Amino acid sequence: MKCNHCGTVLRNESNYCFGCGESVNAKDCYIAELKESGKVLTRQTDKDSINHIIELTEMIFIRTRENPDLKYEARRFVESYLPMVTDVVSRYKEVKRHKAVKNQMDEIKDNLTEVLDRTEEAFDIMIKELYENDIMELQVNIETLRRKIYMDGLVKSPFDIEE
Repeated sequence: MKCNHCGTVLRNESNYCFGCGESVNAKDCYIAELKESGKVLTRQTDKDSINHIIELTEMIFIRTRENPDLKYEARRFVESYLPMVTDVVSRYKEVKRHKAVKNQMDEIKDNLTEVLDRTEEAFDIMIKELYENDIMELQVNIETLRRKIYMDGLVKSPFDIEE
């Protein structure tokens, strides 16, 4: 991972950059590296996947800030998936520069597209899981409100609220 301020390679998920002296946030560094490495992608679908992954990453971090109890669930994401997808895209950027692998680039591009698609799906699933309890609570609250309106005699049936 590189410092998003100066580009210095960081050691072991450090919170401090020895290159520029700035404090660093791993998520911001990974996102900066993904954006930079993603510039070499030629397929629009791959660029779209990277942008969506970055967007979902931000959503996941916002969600864990809103609900600290979810940090454990998001930890596997932070410590595994985000670093891995960043590494894959960064390595693709490096490999693409070498002329010796030109005949293998089509296969590499296909594999990269597939892994970006699957990563995007995984991040979508993760954000849905982080909101799952809230969605269930909302459904219960809606049903409770329907029943209360019905029990108070304001509608003919618990499912006939439009009247």
